[in-house]
Amino acid sequence: VLSSSIAAVFWAAFTVAGTMWYGSAVTPIELFGPTRYQWDQGYFQQEIELRVNKSLAEGKSLSEAWATIPEKLAFYDYIGNNPAKGGLFRTGAMDSGDGIAVGWLGHATFKDKTGRELFVRRMPTFFETFPVVLVDEDGIVRAE
Repeated sequence: VLSSSIAAVFWAAFTVAGTMWYGSAVTPIELFGPTRYQWDQGYFQQEIELRVNKSLAEGKSLSEAWATIPEKLAFYDYIGNNPAKGGLFRTGAMDSGDGIAVGWLGHATFKDKTGRELFVRRMPTFFETFPVVLVDEDGIVRAE
């Protein structure tokens, strides 16, 4: 048992080191996906909001502001990368039908009939399923 545990740890270490050494993965997050802590704290969502708001303050349109977000940053905030759902190693159809999401297609904007912008509430990693809940900027549920 001990030798197989050591072998598993060494295999993981060599995989990480090898992919980073040869440049196919630059950081552990590219290899393993977001951690539960990053997901539950909204780490990527906060960074995206910060960058979008900065672009809007510079006078860019909402579409132009979202176009400045790096694809990887938007992709890590995608629900399919939620660690509770298996992260990047999830099986089943996602974007390509083979269970592996390959990229970010864009940002959807939701508005209610009064024109308030609505945001999808994050799914905590604790839950296996979670309803789609739309909240406004004050955190008030406006639709589900």
